[in-house]
Formats: sequence, structure tokens, C-alpha cells
Amino acid sequence: MHVDTDVFVVWAHRNARSLFGAASNPIMRNGVLLCFKTEELARIERDRLNAKSGGTHVHYSVRAVRVQIRVPSRPPTSQAPQLHYAGAAPDALGAASPRAA
Repeated sequence: MHVDTDVFVVWAHRNARSLFGAASNPIMRNGVLLCFKTEELARIERDRLNAKSGGTHVHYSVRAVRVQIRVPSRPPTSQAPQLHYAGAAPDALGAASPRAA
């Protein structure tokens, strides 16, 4: 089952007078898209970034993005999840083979 929901993404916009030219891109922090569950939180961050930019060629905006979340079809079990390793047997990953003398 899929659930549709909106997240609010902060975008940076450079105008044509910028050294690097005009562009619009979503903000990434530590390799993760800067997005919020509510528009209010996204606008607060947008306002903070716009105030910090101090009249440069960059301004920030908020855009709603529709995402689809897959809901698990069965309830979680009480046992710990099994890890699966690609290309090697799980017991061989941490074990060292004995050396011949």
C-alpha cells in the first residue's frame, strides 16, 4: 500500500548577475535534501537563509513535493532482522583463516 504526502523543500535561486549564472537547485545538507514535514518549518528556514544571504545574488524559496511512502503490508515481527551480505557468507566476513606454520 502506498500513501501520498507532501514534504516542503527549500530551494536556492541564483540570478543571472551571479558569477556562476542563473540556476535553481534544492538545498542539500550533509548529502541529504533539506525538507520539512510542515510548510511553516520550511518557511522559517527559508527566512533564516534569506536574512543570512544579506542582499547577495541568491534567494531562497519553498516548494511542496509530493512523495509516495510505501507502508509495510504486515506488522513487524519481534525477532531481530536478518542481515544479508552480498558476495560472501556471513560467517566468513569477520573470521580469519588459520595460517600455516
